[in-house]
Amino acid sequence: MRRVGIDAPSRSYEVLVGDGILKSAGELIPQGDEESIMVLTDRRVRAHWWDVAKQALSARGRRLALLEVNPGEGSKSFTSAANLLRRMARRSIRRHDLLVTLGGGVITDLGGFVASVYQRGIPLIHIPTSLVAQVDAAIGGKTAVNLPQGKNLAGTFYQPASVIADTSTLSTLPQREYVSGLAEVIKYGLTLDPNLLTLIADVEAVRNRDAGFLEEVVSGCAQLKGRIVSQDERDTSSRAVLNYGHTFGHALEAHGGYERWLHGEAISVGMVFAAELSRELGLASEDVVAEHRRIFQMHGLPVSAPFDPGEIVKRWNMDKKNLRGQRWVLLSDLGEWKLVGDVGGAQIQAALRRMAAA
Repeated sequence: MRRVGIDAPSRSYEVLVGDGILKSAGELIPQGDEESIMVLTDRRVRAHWWDVAKQALSARGRRLALLEVNPGEGSKSFTSAANLLRRMARRSIRRHDLLVTLGGGVITDLGGFVASVYQRGIPLIHIPTSLVAQVDAAIGGKTAVNLPQGKNLAGTFYQPASVIADTSTLSTLPQREYVSGLAEVIKYGLTLDPNLLTLIADVEAVRNRDAGFLEEVVSGCAQLKGRIVSQDERDTSSRAVLNYGHTFGHALEAHGGYERWLHGEAISVGMVFAAELSRELGLASEDVVAEHRRIFQMHGLPVSAPFDPGEIVKRWNMDKKNLRGQRWVLLSDLGEWKLVGDVGGAQIQAALRRMAAA
């Protein structure tokens, strides 16, 4: 098992990464004075991992209750959050009690939001079971629910007390969701550490979901994200790099009604768009764009998608990162990023046309 420290200004905690560590979750969770433990999951994850989690958490000798929502982005809403808050209140959950999330990014985002607002904040543990959640969503304290106008438009910053990333849970991910999670890994490689791109070039290890490989990938991404979060917990400066490809990607997700594209698929296209925009502005070479396309295609991720350019622009103008104008995370080379504002409409339209022509 690997331990990665996250030293956020509001709270320091550990991300624990290992194969089969869910069965020890009751011992790995920091000691607290909770009387009840609420576990939030979805129906699909429950079928695979609830029995293991239940046995592990029951060892703490606390009252244990299950909160279940439907799988998918549809559950990441104010309606779901309100239902969960009411159910917790009916169970007389108090400020010292514990909420544990068991699931992917939807569950960690939704559960984090609920934990942050219930009685103004209760202890939170994430047990992420998807690749995107283990390398990104469960780390760093961002919580959110979606609005009809866009993704993650309502949320809080709320750090968990611990993250337990059991890489064996990735064995039950559908192939499409597993591949989708690789997009976030590739994001870290493109922006912060090109060595990750070399690591995931081992297509056989990726395909086989090799335990040692996954432990190295997840812990490596956790270290990179932890470094950024410690510098900029509330996303005012350097944390922007973690949004590479997300401006276009979130707009594409909303454009598809959160049903057509998985998150990783959408941000894969978004990262290719960011590379195209970097090229249009004279920051990056055509080789950088070609490398984006090569890496995503190597792993079966999309590099283009059908979209209405006007609708995409409308969606990203509602993006929460739009502060008196859109700020773009762009690359001059692999591992070399910068934040660019005041990008001309002509360059944006040219990049959009190149995407449409791909």
